[in-house]
Amino acid sequence: MRRLFLVIGLASCAGRGVVAAGAEAWDANRVDDAIEAWSEVADRGPPSGIVLYDVGTAWLRKGNAARAIVQLRAAGARRPRDGAVNHNLALARAELGAVPPPVELAAGWMSVVTPGELAAIAWLLAALGSGLVSYARLREEGPLHRSSLAASGLGLLLVGLWVGATAVRGAADHREHPIAVVRVATTALRDGPVADASPRTQLRLGSEVRLEQSRGDFWLVVDGRDRRGWVAAAALVYPLGFEGGAH
Repeated sequence: MRRLFLVIGLASCAGRGVVAAGAEAWDANRVDDAIEAWSEVADRGPPSGIVLYDVGTAWLRKGNAARAIVQLRAAGARRPRDGAVNHNLALARAELGAVPPPVELAAGWMSVVTPGELAAIAWLLAALGSGLVSYARLREEGPLHRSSLAASGLGLLLVGLWVGATAVRGAADHREHPIAVVRVATTALRDGPVADASPRTQLRLGSEVRLEQSRGDFWLVVDGRDRRGWVAAAALVYPLGFEGGAH
């Protein structure tokens, strides 16, 4: 399976030379070089789920569970039904022992279907609806039957447009509010975006949080228990390709 993912990545990623260099480094057991090479893909555009999987798996081999989790969560948003991604994510979480429950994606349906897949469904619904409306105009039956066909077609068209808008909105929400992971032993979840703000609780290493907004050196986050507060940006690790933080 591991080799299969690398071959697919070589065939599908824009930065094929960089991905190939990472694959060669991985095969030579130079994990650091593989991570560096694969991470360069983000400079050429949003990384694919395959690249995120490869980077997360490499961090898992290095024993850095927090960095593995954040990349594998991002891979899972692009490949939600991929058994290899979910398996390695479970392994990374197990490395940390008991950690708080994982936070949900900004768009919960992305745990089942990707925005691209949902957009394809929307296109099919809209196309079918448009076809029914056009067909109704060509039918020679009575006006009542034509009106029924046209109404059904219009309904499908509207549903398709709504599903398409949901796909676009979900992709945008995830891009703007990705999941980050606490990379230090503990960090305070504070009332405000300043170092002397009162701590509400402590987040442990490996805690997953969804980013809401940044202010200065802090992020407003939500954790898996729906607790909201401010966390120092330096205490978090971010998915590859996210412009709001280091990886």
